[in-house]
Amino acid sequence: MLSLATKLAPHAFGTHMVASFFLSVALGTAMSSTLARFYDKNHETAYFGVLGVVAIVLGVALAAGSPGIRRLMSGVQ
Repeated sequence: MLSLATKLAPHAFGTHMVASFFLSVALGTAMSSTLARFYDKNHETAYFGVLGVVAIVLGVALAAGSPGIRRLMSGVQ
């Protein structure tokens, strides 16, 4: 993932893209701890149902945008 970030970034921004990658990991961890506060044993079906639906919607959005992203990445391996 880091190699791809440096290959796709303009030459002057390679380090910034790697730092952005680590920032995204940190934000994901912070977001998971925030979401964990909403968990309740009595409503776990709704909790995991909402998280599942959000994951599916994001997956469909990424799949829909995949051809455009592949076109923009042409020549990068």
